[in-house]
Amino acid sequence: MIARVILMLVGLAIIAWLLYEIRTLLLLLVISIFFCYLIAPIVQIVEQPLYVFGHEIRAPRSVAIFIVYVLIAVVLVAVGQLIWQPLSEQLTALAQNLPGYAKSAESSVNKIFNDANSWMRHVRLPAQWRDSIFTRAGEIANSLAVWLTESVAAALTYFKYLTWPILIPILSFFLLKDASSFEQNLVALLPNERLQKRAHWLLMDVSSTLAAYIRAQITACLVVGSVMMMGLRVIGAPYPIVLGAVGGLLEFFPLIGPLIAAIFVVSLTLTISVKTALLVALFLSVLRLAQDYLIYPRIVRRGIRMHPLVVIIAILAGAEVGGLIGVFLSIPIVGLVIVFYNHYLAYRGIQNLRVVVNTDQPVIAETTPLSATGSTAPAGEN
Repeated sequence: MIARVILMLVGLAIIAWLLYEIRTLLLLLVISIFFCYLIAPIVQIVEQPLYVFGHEIRAPRSVAIFIVYVLIAVVLVAVGQLIWQPLSEQLTALAQNLPGYAKSAESSVNKIFNDANSWMRHVRLPAQWRDSIFTRAGEIANSLAVWLTESVAAALTYFKYLTWPILIPILSFFLLKDASSFEQNLVALLPNERLQKRAHWLLMDVSSTLAAYIRAQITACLVVGSVMMMGLRVIGAPYPIVLGAVGGLLEFFPLIGPLIAAIFVVSLTLTISVKTALLVALFLSVLRLAQDYLIYPRIVRRGIRMHPLVVIIAILAGAEVGGLIGVFLSIPIVGLVIVFYNHYLAYRGIQNLRVVVNTDQPVIAETTPLSATGSTAPAGEN
């Protein structure tokens, strides 16, 4: 018995080590799966049959996927033609003006320190208190500068993934084309029909949960990016297209992404005008409230439902374990854990019900167990 437990622990340790060693490949597969869920509805629309002179014409799944890829390429090229020129101009101007912005920020900070020192002298604040306040403020400023530098350096390390835009569509093509056969082969491995039905419903819930999360995040990125571009342009903030695009991209990373985007946008605007920076901060605060409490709940509608405390803990744990990638994967992973746990409870409920029936004890009512997303399980499973 002890030897079996030891062998099991060793096997689990080896599997965990292998998963850690191929974590980059696993991340590529995860992103490919996310891309599959994103375009799957469009593929289903293209697969719908057409009737020409009474004859049904239906595109094979591989052809439908290829057509969707062509449509996506056309849309990307059209959008690129519209925003590429102003985006490139603003990026060039931003790169040229960054040194000047850094000097302006430094002079602004020095002016704030001098004004604060004058005010504290005017109110006759003790010298040791003034020294303590300025020392602490200097430490905070240095920590913020180090954090920004490390963040930029960490972002540069992600350039090694530049080949992934080519690999992701290729992997997604095969995953989409053979998705049904993958599911059938996986379900067929289970020993009996009852487990196979439960596994089928589990996979359906996993699919709907991931699809709801991914499409909600993509829609939120587009909405936030577009609103930021228009709002910053109306306020008169510099580089509205660049800053809006940054805000839209970072929206995909819950909690941390919007915070980083807000700090970056307000800090850059602060080097231009304090009044404009305050307006931008107010605009981003209102946008955040509208996004979190009005827009996003209507986008997601169904799928991953978690308490805000669970979301915060999951994001912090993901950041601790995997950095930015951990933040990206934290919510869907916790959502899938909830789905698996709910199906486990449903399966145990069925088992307990069978035990009660087999022992001829009185049963008040037989209820159909709920799946993780609230839909009822198939009647044949009971």
